[in-house]
Amino acid sequence: MVVQRNKGGVFFIYGYGGTCKTYLWKTISTAIRSKGKIILTVASSGIASLLLTGGRTTHSKFRILKNLNEDSTCYMDPGTNEAQLLEKTKLIIWDEAPMAHKHGFQALDVSLKDVLSSNLRF
Repeated sequence: MVVQRNKGGVFFIYGYGGTCKTYLWKTISTAIRSKGKIILTVASSGIASLLLTGGRTTHSKFRILKNLNEDSTCYMDPGTNEAQLLEKTKLIIWDEAPMAHKHGFQALDVSLKDVLSSNLRF
């Protein structure tokens, strides 16, 4: 598994409602958490986030702006407890990702790179 080998990657799981995607997320997160690893579970909508163990919306967890553009970033500061948590995180599960705007992904990508590269210097 990618998490066990400490490899990065992005994976997309698609399925209609009722195809057990939530079961898959819960199974993967439980298996990895049972080994003491940190998993963040987020969703694009509040309803979906309630179905995930410890789930939150992407906007609240990563402080993604509501009005996005191509230059948007998330409000995450290097050196904070939140940044340290992100550094220790082995997997982020983002349910309902296709519902998110592409600028949200770009903002998170830029912000994670900034926060994680800053944490490596501490």
